[in-house]
Amino acid sequence: MNSRSVLFLSQWFPPEHAPMGYMLKELAENLAAQGWDVEVVTGFPNHPSGKVQAPYIKQRILRETLGPVRVTRLWLYTSETRSFLSRALNFLSFVASSFLYLLTCKKPGLVFAVLQPLPLGATLTLLAKLRGFKLIFNVQDLHPDVLVDLGLIKSKPVINALKWIERTAYRRADGLAVICQGFKNHVAQHGAQGAIEIIPNWIDIDEIKPQPEKGQLIRDMANIPAGAPVVLYAGTIGHVSGAQVVMQAAKLALESDSSTTIHWLLVGEGPLLPTLQILAQSLPNVHFLPFQPRELLPAVQNCATISMVSLLPGKGTFSVPSKVLGYMAAAKPVVASVDANSETGILVQQASCGLVAQPGNPQALLQAVQQLLAKPQNAADLGAKGRQFLEQRYSRTQVCAQYAEFFQQTLQGHKP
Repeated sequence: MNSRSVLFLSQWFPPEHAPMGYMLKELAENLAAQGWDVEVVTGFPNHPSGKVQAPYIKQRILRETLGPVRVTRLWLYTSETRSFLSRALNFLSFVASSFLYLLTCKKPGLVFAVLQPLPLGATLTLLAKLRGFKLIFNVQDLHPDVLVDLGLIKSKPVINALKWIERTAYRRADGLAVICQGFKNHVAQHGAQGAIEIIPNWIDIDEIKPQPEKGQLIRDMANIPAGAPVVLYAGTIGHVSGAQVVMQAAKLALESDSSTTIHWLLVGEGPLLPTLQILAQSLPNVHFLPFQPRELLPAVQNCATISMVSLLPGKGTFSVPSKVLGYMAAAKPVVASVDANSETGILVQQASCGLVAQPGNPQALLQAVQQLLAKPQNAADLGAKGRQFLEQRYSRTQVCAQYAEFFQQTLQGHKP
């Protein structure tokens, strides 16, 4: 066995539109180029629609190669009915399939797993003990807190079981890779005993760069008039986003005395999308596009005059939207409708790449947008600072090197 063998486990992987999946792909390619033996274990691509993407046909197991990286796809339950039950079955089926696979596959030196769905925390810690591999969890969201806080899980026994799994995962893992200081504090307070490394998400700054001319394609697809200001929301539209505030701000903008129509473009999908589409029925300045193919991502990020992110009040502890990195890579000024002391709010302020508006307040969101539109040079300067901040701290090369070092130290039994 290669002394530097690592198995990545993630339910989401390209061609699915999940930022973490693309980052895992890039990390796997980077490690393989350095001589690591890398296998990715994932499901069949079906996010976010629930329909398996062509040309894939769901089967028990499918083995592929991605250059030097081996990709193993496992059966999982899928349904285009995006109910809570169908989503739960989707998650649990992957937990079961991955458990059976890891129980019998060639033993890796290290398993690096995205801790979502949360029950993986129980199955993988058990497998690590049975089979003797090192285990690192990647913590992208704080589950189950976010689901409980949103009222999506109310059963006390279920909540207690999930919290036990969370504590078990943190306590028994050899290492935890978290994306910000707030998450590090959380896992440390909830039983983590192994190494905890803050390793941020990254964006490929060579793939996404300031190229305003590319954005016209997306504007045309959305039927937005040439030269009109565009506020872009790009990415998953989840419950925690509180993206209803975008519709409310768009309505206020229409009712204002301004002679300039601000167009609000949402590119993405998610459980909140149907609600937003209903709210937007009488708003001609709101436009929706589904997730676009990866090759159009630079065009999406460059179509904006201003890019925006939103989170419900008090929810910035549980989630750090990766969409902000894409905005910064394209050198777009950011309006963040989030708590100022949230991780996202802190990032925007540290990078000096935009404005932070009170979350859930459409008037504050609109005022921030209007402030940037009134001073285009100031807006451009903010966008340029965001791009510079990314180049200095969040490049793919830098972050992949952090992961490689963390993996090596964990395999050797060293605590960073």
